[in-house]
Amino acid sequence: MSEFQPGIVNKINFPSEILDRDITLSIYLPKDYTELFKHKVVFCFDGLDFFRYGRIHQTYERLRDEDKIERAIFVGFHYETVEKRREEFHPRGERTPQTVKALANEILPYVDKTFSTFKVGNGRLVFGDSLAGSVALMSVLCYPNVFSQVGMLSPQYDEVIDTLIDRCQFKEQLNIWHVVGLDEKDFELPTTGKRADFLTPNRQLNKIIESQDITYHYEEFEGGHRWKYWKNLLDDLLIYFLSENISFENS
Repeated sequence: MSEFQPGIVNKINFPSEILDRDITLSIYLPKDYTELFKHKVVFCFDGLDFFRYGRIHQTYERLRDEDKIERAIFVGFHYETVEKRREEFHPRGERTPQTVKALANEILPYVDKTFSTFKVGNGRLVFGDSLAGSVALMSVLCYPNVFSQVGMLSPQYDEVIDTLIDRCQFKEQLNIWHVVGLDEKDFELPTTGKRADFLTPNRQLNKIIESQDITYHYEEFEGGHRWKYWKNLLDDLLIYFLSENISFENS
């Protein structure tokens, strides 16, 4: 624990046997972190973007100062390159199953061993934007007893997600927060320059999730597929999952 300083973003290289590479993790302990209290854990795929563009740790501290949310630790999972991000985060990515396994079987045990955490599914949150939102949802659907809460900012959706929803055996344990922008009907992808429509498939995903026995919040916001808009939603996202009136089961 001594290598991690509260109140700053600590970067480490985490060796993953499953992905056969070092994963860059950013770990943020709140400024009032103490091992005397247990903390929820928020895993963020596209972690560098959540910290750098979303400033999620600053939003968290402001909401904590306002007594609106409870204690949490943030763990950001970085991608190496745009190409590898697609391989490791896309629903059809060649290495996406390994990414999900690495989170559940390597990163989570390390975090639970190193810090004072709630070791239950509803004490763990997985967040992601765009492709990172896809792998966040896949993680929860594959390991619903391990991670039961997911926040998705404009995720990429295809039939692979449908299959995982159908196969998920503990859907009633899940809590999903899902948003997409009204300007995402026809926009240019920043990574490839290609035109894309995320609004239509996200509306389809919305209908599928609504038909399931899942606790679910869905919203369409004014804006597009950029952190300029997603950043403004982080207050609502954190309050939804970290509001102090949320009680734990089996904690």
